[in-house]
Amino acid sequence: MPQDASPAKVFLDYTQEQLDWQYDHSKRFADTSVFQTERSEASRIAREKVKGHLNVPYGDHKDEVVDIFPVEGDGKSPVIVFYHGGAWTRGSKNGYSMGAGAFVPRGVAWVATEFTKVPDGTLSNQVRQNRDATAWVYNNADKYGIDRDRIYIAGHSSGGHMTGMVLVTDWEKLYGLPQNLVKGATAISGMYDLEAVYLSYRNRYLNLSEEDWRENSSIFQIRPNCGIPLLIGCSEHDTAEFHRQPEEFLKAWKAAGNEGEFIEIMGRHHFTGSMCFGESDHELFRKMCRMIGV
Repeated sequence: MPQDASPAKVFLDYTQEQLDWQYDHSKRFADTSVFQTERSEASRIAREKVKGHLNVPYGDHKDEVVDIFPVEGDGKSPVIVFYHGGAWTRGSKNGYSMGAGAFVPRGVAWVATEFTKVPDGTLSNQVRQNRDATAWVYNNADKYGIDRDRIYIAGHSSGGHMTGMVLVTDWEKLYGLPQNLVKGATAISGMYDLEAVYLSYRNRYLNLSEEDWRENSSIFQIRPNCGIPLLIGCSEHDTAEFHRQPEEFLKAWKAAGNEGEFIEIMGRHHFTGSMCFGESDHELFRKMCRMIGV
């Protein structure tokens, strides 16, 4: 008797079930809320240690607010603008204040952005909001003791995707601002080519068209010789796809004449990798400080 046909491959060498598994981190853990609680507690402690300006509007929508943790004292400091993760559907800047607890004492301001999640907003709108927030930081830097000529960006997971999209922004065309507005970027466990996302179960809630996923894939929009250093990578126990995504982006980034470095966060998985932004003794923190020059 003829054997049943093997399941069809839908992306690279993945069947639909295999591809969905690659992009569904929660299936590996009985309860992911424990990691959210960990981040929230670390962020609460950071807000107690570091004075911040919370829920400062950068736009007209109720979701368009940022938390700003400036460096106290005279002079202007560099800043990290951080985009949080959460599969584009959940999470909040409130759970990512922990970076302020590590970077502000080092002399680096921390700004965490909020934006409208899917399904209340689209993926393209999230990209626009995070670009708006970053442009707002540039335009309002003086008010918060920030050096507008030392703006760095960072993000984790879907926030890593946002980092990629902000990184490739045509600032001059879209905002009338300097093309080199961003001076460096750190993207951890993000997605930079959304074809796989488009073909996975995630598109049931993202509702991306082919035009949408291409428009929101930063790998196709890399500016050559842009002079922006990039630190990009993933956690050791991220899936193969979350290793492939930054590896492929870095390859394309360097091929375009840009500077970049890969980092693998050892001993961490997808839900614990973001905690490294708040750990002053971690390799990720040290590499970011070297990039910024502090």
